[in-house]
Amino acid sequence: MFDGNIEKLKKWLDSNPTIQELKSQARILGLKVKRMMKKREVIKLIEGYINQMQELQEIQRPSSANSVNNVKEDQDIKQEKDIKLPESYNKNKLVVLPVNPNWLHVYWDLSDKTRESLMNLPNGFRIVLRIYDVTFIDFNGNNAHRTFEISVDLRTMKNYYVNVPMPNADYLAELGYVAPDGEFHPIIRSNLCKTPPNSQSQSTRERWLDIRKKRKIVTPSDGVLVKEVETIPGSIFNNNPLSKEESIWQLFSRLRSGRGM
Repeated sequence: MFDGNIEKLKKWLDSNPTIQELKSQARILGLKVKRMMKKREVIKLIEGYINQMQELQEIQRPSSANSVNNVKEDQDIKQEKDIKLPESYNKNKLVVLPVNPNWLHVYWDLSDKTRESLMNLPNGFRIVLRIYDVTFIDFNGNNAHRTFEISVDLRTMKNYYVNVPMPNADYLAELGYVAPDGEFHPIIRSNLCKTPPNSQSQSTRERWLDIRKKRKIVTPSDGVLVKEVETIPGSIFNNNPLSKEESIWQLFSRLRSGRGM
């Protein structure tokens, strides 16, 4: 009858309709009308419906202030989309991150002065990235267990993924150049990075964390660790005797790999 027109509905209520007309209109509006409701109760029911519809219209109608804010937000979002990260932060920085037990991610940034110096090296000089295995040692630049070298083109490279042979090991990197006589001159050195082991821990201890005291509690396990008996070719337990240096190195390598004895 009124097709949702709130103003017409309000005027119709003011015209003092009969209770039958009120109940009929309430049912049309989808309102629940009880059989024994009185006229004033039906009027109150319809008035409640009118108030709800008016509140809904206020919510759906955007104010001018909201419109301005929405336009401003859209402009801010557009400006944010136009923001670009700088190509360089003009700082000397070399970072090594572990990817998995056998891979490292190395990335770097250089100041304009350092980059210009390296780019203008004379012929015969090479820019290289060196990766050092420094597990269990105090590195002095020349005492790494193993050294890996990668040639670097600063014009096209800013990072490198390095495959390393030993899991559960400590690595660090240096970026520098190699002179024609073969001597390496480091420019920047990275952080110390430890790769995770490639096998589960052989420890039988249980580690609990006391949340209230924020400290670890280490207790012996009741279980018994049974090691599998195996023969490994070239191990220090075969029939062929090894020298003292070979025995120490093999023992050291096995412990580092997490395989145990």
